[in-house]
Amino acid sequence: MSFDLPKAVAQFIGDAALIADEIGESPSHVHHFTRGNDRFFLKVSAAIYAPTTYSVRREARVLDWLSGRLAVPEVVLAASNGDGEFMITRAVPGESLAARISAGRPVVELFRDALHRLQAVQVDDCPFDSRVEVRLRELAYLLDHGLTADDCDLDQWPGFAGPRDLLAHLEASRPREDVVFSHGDLCDNNVFVDDRDNLYFIDLGRGGRADRWADITLVLRNLRDDISDDAAGEFLAAIGQADDGARRTFFEQLDELF
Repeated sequence: MSFDLPKAVAQFIGDAALIADEIGESPSHVHHFTRGNDRFFLKVSAAIYAPTTYSVRREARVLDWLSGRLAVPEVVLAASNGDGEFMITRAVPGESLAARISAGRPVVELFRDALHRLQAVQVDDCPFDSRVEVRLRELAYLLDHGLTADDCDLDQWPGFAGPRDLLAHLEASRPREDVVFSHGDLCDNNVFVDDRDNLYFIDLGRGGRADRWADITLVLRNLRDDISDDAAGEFLAAIGQADDGARRTFFEQLDELF
């Protein structure tokens, strides 16, 4: 890792070995390490991402706000320097829903419960805004700085000349939002479950007030891609929600460049 660690971060890690975590597609750098019997994660975002939802300091604030409201990692410390932003969190227990899918175990009801718990978080005093206007402004920033995903596939929606064309389309087709608390990246790698089916949520940098379909869309895509169309249909039935193709497509397109 080519970052100089802030003093407090380096002192907490001490001589523990940092082991890179290869899961996930965000530009953040994630390593895990152990101290005694405890496992921790070090997450680092480069300074250029500070105004975005990739900001590690933003995620630390989201996690602190959610403490007592939702089962999330404990923030041990957060710091920054000229290189970027740094956060150390304590590992949550259990295994990811991705591991359960790989083992052929059922996850639809767990995804339903995860969505219910997220949307049960009251947003009246939530200081974090992840609504469409904010996300589109963030996307424009990422495009201006050449930071959008390099593996985006616009061919699935014929007619877009490129990322800027997609951004213009999203600007012109904003849905009317039904605002709830949203994880922002609700997928099988970001939900953990222990042996008593208690749920834990990680990677909440994009968490905040947003349309309920922001999370529903990502769960449906996850289930379709990793299990089956039938599983996605079961999830919609489980949450008592009819499909909204236009809204789902909007959030799929929005997510494509992140």
